[in-house]
Amino acid sequence: MRNNLLITILLYLGVISIQSQSLLDELQFEEKADTKIVHSTFKMIRIGMFHSVETRKKGVVELNSFTRFWNIPEVNGQIVESNNFAADRMSIRLGADIAITNQFTIGGGWSNSGVLDGYFKYRILQQQKKVPLSFTGIIGGSHRSKNVNNIPRDGNSSSIYDANVPNTSINLENSFYDKTNVFAQLLIARKVNHNLSMQISPTLIFRGSNRFENNPDTHFAIGIGGRYRVGKHTALFSEYFWLPESSALENIETFGAYSLGVNWEVSKVQIQLFLTNTGNYAEDLVITETPVNFNFKDGHLFFGWNFSYALHLKKHKN
Repeated sequence: MRNNLLITILLYLGVISIQSQSLLDELQFEEKADTKIVHSTFKMIRIGMFHSVETRKKGVVELNSFTRFWNIPEVNGQIVESNNFAADRMSIRLGADIAITNQFTIGGGWSNSGVLDGYFKYRILQQQKKVPLSFTGIIGGSHRSKNVNNIPRDGNSSSIYDANVPNTSINLENSFYDKTNVFAQLLIARKVNHNLSMQISPTLIFRGSNRFENNPDTHFAIGIGGRYRVGKHTALFSEYFWLPESSALENIETFGAYSLGVNWEVSKVQIQLFLTNTGNYAEDLVITETPVNFNFKDGHLFFGWNFSYALHLKKHKN
């Protein structure tokens, strides 16, 4: 009798254990499903001109080349520059981005305008089933190794192309600090579905110096951007930065930076082709010192591309 009772108790406990383990496995499965991470909100670490929430995998070094081409319009009916090689002027930025960890990426670059830029980028939170948004923070800055000369002294934006009107830089040119600006961004994005991703980018820019005392030393701006996948390796994108009047320069009319383009993504190579209204690259220059509006007039329309090649220095386990 006692043996039968003992066997019955052991069988009962065994059934409970099996059921408990089955329930635990089910709960773990549901937890994994609930915390499923959303990947590739944007395939590239930049939407176009500006950063996306994406960071690279640890050990990846991304080499990049950014280029802009534009024509110079007639000034007072006179041709200012000849249209050689299909474009009057061009700018270029050469840079690299290095993934220290899966969440932390650093990068920097040099442009032929003499501007050096760099940034630190950390992925704070990635979109999951129960977390509807991704958050990434960026701190960066730029330094002018020589006078940018991108703002006309007379306050007329079209005078930037007139050789008779002297240009200047908003920053003073005295010390390293005077020629350096820094910025901070919080990138907030959501992958709405398999094809559509959206991002908003509140931004603060702190100017090291100001040549004109009426101009603000701190600028606040908000960027919006999006990507829409139209093919296996192709996507359309657009972005715009709104600079409120209280944060805009007073001595020169400035316009919001805008771009419209297409991404082509395959293996280690990524190419972005787009139209924009600026030939600069550093965030503070593009956001606060774009003196022309986006339209199809010469001098207002810039054609550009971003070319990136990824080197995988560390093999990832499947």
